[in-house]
Amino acid sequence: MSFHSSGPGQPSYGVKLFALAGMLGVHAALAATIWFSSEQQSELSLPEATTIQYVEISDEVVDTAPVEETVEPVEEPELEPIPEPEWTPTEMPEPDIMPEPEPIPEPEWTPTEMPEPEMVLPEPEPKPEPEPEPKPEPPPEPKSAPKPKPKPKPKPKPKPKPKPQPKPDVTKAEKTAQAGGQASEKAPPKAPQAPVDPDRPRVVGQVDYQGRRPVPEYPRLSIRRGETGRVVVRVLISPQGDVQKVSVQRSSGHSRLDNAALDAARKARFRPYTENGVAYPALADIPFEFVL
Repeated sequence: MSFHSSGPGQPSYGVKLFALAGMLGVHAALAATIWFSSEQQSELSLPEATTIQYVEISDEVVDTAPVEETVEPVEEPELEPIPEPEWTPTEMPEPDIMPEPEPIPEPEWTPTEMPEPEMVLPEPEPKPEPEPEPKPEPPPEPKSAPKPKPKPKPKPKPKPKPKPQPKPDVTKAEKTAQAGGQASEKAPPKAPQAPVDPDRPRVVGQVDYQGRRPVPEYPRLSIRRGETGRVVVRVLISPQGDVQKVSVQRSSGHSRLDNAALDAARKARFRPYTENGVAYPALADIPFEFVL
């Protein structure tokens, strides 16, 4: 068997091999069929020899009908649908929330009313007593003269008869009284007392409030720092009872407490201070206690 190279227009080498293989397959199938059939007729008989001829494939193109291979469709087993897993929502545990720290309660401050100190008015300074004028020295006593010798006592004379007393002269008494009256009229009048200055404030030890006594507001920063103390505020009150001026008479040592006391004193309202029905300006010292 010889193979020739294919020229132009001739089938390729691969096509030839494919055709040869197809022929060999057909012969092999026939041989197998004959062998199986003879084996069924007699187990002792020998199968007929099968001659296989080698056919030389010419260069001519042999039309070989393509062998249609029928492939039976393989039924694929139906796949059971995989059940979807049921999804159960799981509750996530809530994160532990740290409780907010409770605010530290600020200590309640209860203002304690201190008894108002009694103002003691300063006693007026006594006027200096005038120095007594030096007494004049008594004149020297004259030297005693020598005592005269006692004279002999004379004999007592007979008592005379009492004479009738003369009546007092009425006209003289009247003249004396008139002279005394004229003298009293001519006497200079006494000097009037100096008038009291109405604008001079009176220092008072106790005041009357219109309404409640003012209570200062304790500063929060002073509460945190534990600041305490006593503040004395001097208040100038007008004749109408209004606050005209405030000042710190005695400090607590903490400016915040002093300012709180001044603010409370400014908000106070007083009754006018009067003497004999006349209103005068007054000065009063008001204490404020800051205690925790």
